[in-house]
Amino acid sequence: MIRVLLFGVLATKTGTKEMSLEIETPVTIEGLIEELRKRLPSLPEGEFLFAINEEQASKESIVHDGDTVAVMPPFSGG
Repeated sequence: MIRVLLFGVLATKTGTKEMSLEIETPVTIEGLIEELRKRLPSLPEGEFLFAINEEQASKESIVHDGDTVAVMPPFSGG
């Protein structure tokens, strides 16, 4: 099981901040996002930032059973 945390507009658009996914692992972040889109069709399109177990990750990063994945919208600031 993978714990997924959604932040900002992603949580607002999907109506959830956290969910658990039972999917075959290992899986890339990109594969995880594809599965999330199937389960959460309201997930906005676009580029996201990712973290696995509180460490920055990319779409190519590998997720394992028991991991926590944070999916965040891009940040801007000044």
